[in-house]
Amino acid sequence: MGAYLKRLLTAGLAYQAGDILSKTVALFTLPLYTSYVSPAGYGYAETLMTAVILLSILLRLGAGEAFIRFYFDDADGARRDRIARAAVVCVLVTTTGAALVGVALAGPLSVALLGARDPALIDLAMLGLWAFTNLEIAYALLRADERKGTYMRASVADVVVTIGLTAFLVVGRRAGAEGLLAGNYAASSLVLIGLWWTERRRLAGSLRGARRLLARMFAFGLPTVPADASLYALQVADCARSRYQRSATWSAYRLASAGTVGSPNANIRASKLCAPRSEPASRRRSVHQSPTSTAEDAA
Repeated sequence: MGAYLKRLLTAGLAYQAGDILSKTVALFTLPLYTSYVSPAGYGYAETLMTAVILLSILLRLGAGEAFIRFYFDDADGARRDRIARAAVVCVLVTTTGAALVGVALAGPLSVALLGARDPALIDLAMLGLWAFTNLEIAYALLRADERKGTYMRASVADVVVTIGLTAFLVVGRRAGAEGLLAGNYAASSLVLIGLWWTERRRLAGSLRGARRLLARMFAFGLPTVPADASLYALQVADCARSRYQRSATWSAYRLASAGTVGSPNANIRASKLCAPRSEPASRRRSVHQSPTSTAEDAA
């Protein structure tokens, strides 16, 4: 019992270290960034970050949930590696395709989502979509193998790089909303590439039989997508509603809530806009939870 409790505590600390650090740092960076980013800029960044999470869930096609289920159902190391490769390649293909389409349609998408033509923000959001989604799968591999040290180093590195890069872009370069998005997602891209490098031998194997394996994974994972996506779909719809309700009072309230310290909304937006994008708690439970072993669940 003592060993199990120690394992639970050490794993919990390792997996939450980056998230705790990012939330703590946000308390100090929020007042700084609000001095350099306009309320409208915060609104744009909030809308795009929420849209990135929504699209990320959709583009995974349930592969994250299915990966965990199939991974723990198979004790053979070689077959586990094939499952990991199938999940990684599937998400890489879907996110790369979606990001390229998004960049090609950046102008119209910015008008539709933000009510203003700003293709550069959409380009950065597409980088975020690609990096955030693939990083979720990379973290899932580490959690499945209980590689706590690697996970903690990667997540903390993401926070540290994001802080430095975002501060440089927002404060030093006065990049506004572009700086917020670029700081978050460029850091995640660097961490993702680093994790892929550490897993290069495992991921470079054959994809033979991947089509049949993915068909089985989709059959398990796709039914989980609507429930996961619904919350963020409502948030994107709320942002769209606020854009169309153009009254001065409504707009001032919505945008000011993104930078008002002490309000419930401020706590959420501080972690979104002033710290690295950490995985939502509900996603951590669904993506990284083993359906077959309570010991792995606790870890």
